[in-house]
Amino acid sequence: MTARLLLGTGGAFLSIGLLIPAVPRYVTGPLEAQTGWVGVSLAVTAAAGLLARPLAGWVTDRPGRRAAVCAGALLLSGSSLALLMARDLPLFLLLRGVAGVGEALVYVGLAALASDHRRPGAAINHFSVAVNAGLLLGPAVAETLFAAAGFTAVWITAALSALVPAIAGTTSREPLSAASPRHPPSRRPRSALRAGFGYLASVWGYTVVSAFLPLHLAALGAGSGGPYFLAYGIVLLAVRLAGQRLLAAASPARLAVASLLLTGAGSVLLAAWPSPAGTWCAIVLTGAGQGLGLPAFLRMAVYGVPAGERGSAVATTTAFFDIGFLSAALTLGALAGQFGLAGGFVLAGAVSAAGALLFLPLLRHDEHQGASRDASRR
Repeated sequence: MTARLLLGTGGAFLSIGLLIPAVPRYVTGPLEAQTGWVGVSLAVTAAAGLLARPLAGWVTDRPGRRAAVCAGALLLSGSSLALLMARDLPLFLLLRGVAGVGEALVYVGLAALASDHRRPGAAINHFSVAVNAGLLLGPAVAETLFAAAGFTAVWITAALSALVPAIAGTTSREPLSAASPRHPPSRRPRSALRAGFGYLASVWGYTVVSAFLPLHLAALGAGSGGPYFLAYGIVLLAVRLAGQRLLAAASPARLAVASLLLTGAGSVLLAAWPSPAGTWCAIVLTGAGQGLGLPAFLRMAVYGVPAGERGSAVATTTAFFDIGFLSAALTLGALAGQFGLAGGFVLAGAVSAAGALLFLPLLRHDEHQGASRDASRR
């Protein structure tokens, strides 16, 4: 199952990554819209994904994982292929909304499949590696395709790539039918919400890099952000790959605290050390923090949750990514306009670091359990 899971996840997020550079270029190019509409198109996709999260959780837990993955993959593929006919902005925005629903379904379905694995910690880490690998590879592939054959090649490749999880999903086994769960409600709301708020705090630091780093580099006169984004991706994947055993076995609360503190430090460092050297150091800290974060939050969300409720748990936790990204982008953008980028970076760092406070009670619980185990051995 792991190979199919990795293949399906990589295909889905490669499809999403292909559109990262293509969407802004298409909005301001063939559609002849103002730059502000680029933000609207991103917000439409995020908002649709957020609103679709409860549906994605229900589909994953009731009809099943395969149903969610296949439905989401078909929506992703169809919305990408239909971009060939999107000659006006309203239709384009509608298709981006459909893509947001598809992303929610395929993400939750695949994450639930990972949590069902006999070694869920390792499978969730592999899943997160495939997510980021697809997102990082997608823009580079899109630029190559665009240079060779324009938008048509990008749309078609994204549509074909999105079909990979549908094919993988139809051949995956469901370890438990969730159509009629025969167990009392679990502690999912509490664990998923705690993980979700932690994820939201982490996303504020991520947004600093993904949305505002180019502006920071331009203010420094440091040139293109390409090498910095590449370094960020390399650090993130290196942490996930080199630390597989740690990420699978260590306490998710400890990993979450480390993730949030590293991410927060990276954001603050951008403001405190405004130079290319400071930016490189901040990128390394943020990449390491983000590398630890997602596996920890997903493990925490599904820990102790019956298989028939894991889809809803994953949907609850991952919905906070969209909330975090939208709230951070709007707030940091407003602060940048009034007080400059540095103020926004400090605020983002404070939000990320404050998120670590959510997990201090769990750390004390882990320490108490460890002390009890040591006493019993004696």
